[in-house]
Amino acid sequence: MRMLQTSKKLTVEEAMKAFGVSESTVRRLFAQLEADGDVIRAYGGICCAGRSDDERNYFFERVQLENPREKAAIGRAALPLIKNGDVIYLDSGTTVMSLGGAMADIFRDEKKHEDAERLASCTVVTHSLVNLELLKGHMRVILLGGEYRDAQRDFCGYLTERAISTLRFSRCFIGVDGYSADDGLLAGDFSTAGINRLVTQNSSYRVLLADSSKYRRPSGVSYAPLSEVDCIVTDAGLDDEACHALETAGIKVITAAVETI
Repeated sequence: MRMLQTSKKLTVEEAMKAFGVSESTVRRLFAQLEADGDVIRAYGGICCAGRSDDERNYFFERVQLENPREKAAIGRAALPLIKNGDVIYLDSGTTVMSLGGAMADIFRDEKKHEDAERLASCTVVTHSLVNLELLKGHMRVILLGGEYRDAQRDFCGYLTERAISTLRFSRCFIGVDGYSADDGLLAGDFSTAGINRLVTQNSSYRVLLADSSKYRRPSGVSYAPLSEVDCIVTDAGLDDEACHALETAGIKVITAAVETI
């Protein structure tokens, strides 16, 4: 549990090496920890189970600081995918928030008048308070309500999902806790999985914004196959083999240029 608290995830192979035991012993241990409610079983290993409210808030702040240059680059690289008059859905993940920040920067840059006009013609639908704060006053924003989650600074639950089920989006921008060809799109909780499942089903063009660390990262809930994504915007850390596998599956891969210091 100390190892898991440090790394947030632990694979079968890592546990076998750390404790000098067999694979069957590790799997029995993982199963017992899951039965006790201490962990969530995930692809290839285990990850932390639920956290207290204080831990959740700390986790949210920490996630914002993970790979900040990669996330900012991904947000900027996704901007050209937004077209005149789009009705777009913005997820509440920190990488998608980088897209919201990049959109807000366009409106503040007097040299980007044409881009600002293009964005102003669009409608943003979101369940994220952060996206609302970034874009209000610049363009039309529809905030979906529901049960408020302070840790994620968004809304979730039946009311949120009910509203999404009645809407249709020309394109959506979603984040993930992990993804792979085998496991599809992964979320860390059922509420996020339920929202993103509906959003992908109700969107004509689906864009995944995910830095390279998310590829093959285990997480708790698989809510859609990878085939439901049309485009992935990532950073150069995603290796050539992974990019080739995604492109072979018919998914467009856009690699964002990360600014060096």
